Amino acid sequence: MKTRLLVVDTETGGLRADRHALLSIAAVDSESGEAFHALIRPSADWIVEKEALDINGLSLSFLREHGRPETVVINEFAAWMRSRPRGVFGGVCPSFDIDFLQTAARRNGVDWLAGRSLDLRGAAWLAYERGEIDLPLSKTGHPRLSLDSIAGSLGLSRSGETHDALEDALLTMACFKTLCFK
Repeated sequence: MKTRLLVVDTETGGLRADRHALLSIAAVDSESGEAFHALIRPSADWIVEKEALDINGLSLSFLREHGRPETVVINEFAAWMRSRPRGVFGGVCPSFDIDFLQTAARRNGVDWLAGRSLDLRGAAWLAYERGEIDLPLSKTGHPRLSLDSIAGSLGLSRSGETHDALEDALLTMACFKTLCFK
């Protein structure tokens, strides 16, 4: 692999970075294999939707006990990213993760920009269009582009039903390596 891919995944308290909590950050470096993973203790100022917790399998009590302050985690994550020169940000939907990470960075006075990014969904769609992979189709006839659908089409899967940021980052990296960097 010529490109140093830094696959990142977040777990959040909802869909809007300006309103919802950032709950967990995980990243995997394709070059070194090293991973970053941290849970964030949510502030009372942030919204955490029950539906989001149902998806990611986290609980507020668990995060209060095991999470660390957002300012500590976002500074550590920014340092981790900066220590990996030439890294390209990758993810299932990197714009979503970048939005939450940049919002948290701004909120905590951290200078961090993602730079270039690779979108697994776009790569999978192109592979589907070229006939290189089969993806399940939605009711509208479009390919399903969830991490589970992409991974399944490549013979990969997650170990559980909930979305853990580290497990999803590792699975996304495996998908990228299988799909794009053979």
